[in-house]
Amino acid sequence: MKEGRKLEEAEWISAVLNGQHQAFGHLVTRYQGMVYRVCVKITGEAESAKDMAQEVFIKAYKALPSFRGQSSFSTWLYRIAYRTCLDWKRANDREWKHRSAADYTENDWVTSQTPEHAVLEQEQSAELGENVNSLAEPYRSVVQLYYFQRNSYQEIAEQKGVSVKTIESQLYRARQMMRRQREELR
Repeated sequence: MKEGRKLEEAEWISAVLNGQHQAFGHLVTRYQGMVYRVCVKITGEAESAKDMAQEVFIKAYKALPSFRGQSSFSTWLYRIAYRTCLDWKRANDREWKHRSAADYTENDWVTSQTPEHAVLEQEQSAELGENVNSLAEPYRSVVQLYYFQRNSYQEIAEQKGVSVKTIESQLYRARQMMRRQREELR
């Protein structure tokens, strides 16, 4: 199935590069869910995520001639989505930092995080990232594919060429390892 999917994507990419621009719609349809999930995770806002997802597909379309196929199309697209949203987040964070108290509306005050909450959230994210990165393979990649890229067990199994039961087992073991790491830090 995975090879058929890659072949189909290669045909669509080739068609787009040969002037059949509507073929890009097939790629958008296949990956819009993944791109949107990445955007929501980073922006934290549904509306901004929609805007960012559109931006990601525009960038991918323009950059398609540079796609060399060294990684899967989904990995290449994921990187574009991740970087685009991080750039948006950095720019958005700078904008908020440079606003004066008079620039805030009542709604901004209600919905914005306290500095303490933001610091705690950053520390927890950093700790989680360190825990995931400290896992040995294949556990690290399975956790990343399942939790961060939101792939199903079946999709991960196909990508890795193993059974779904193996993926379930690896995720279970990875969660156990991460739980032990957290307990050791306390």
